[in-house]
Amino acid sequence: MCRRLRDGNPCLKRPIGRPKTRWEDDVLEDIKSINISNWTKVAQNREIWKKVVEQARRRKRRRRIALNAI
Repeated sequence: MCRRLRDGNPCLKRPIGRPKTRWEDDVLEDIKSINISNWTKVAQNREIWKKVVEQARRRKRRRRIALNAI
């Protein structure tokens, strides 16, 4: 580490392009698309949360099918 700093090359180059989407970001995007305001409270009720997850899956499938049709 000290040698890199001394030589003027402190770190490697960053990869080109957009950073990869994290799992959490993907889940929060799905929650927003379903219009759930307080998802932590909804997640505490297992039966309701299962319905929410299934709804998100269906929405994602439809979106993927629509993109493939183009």
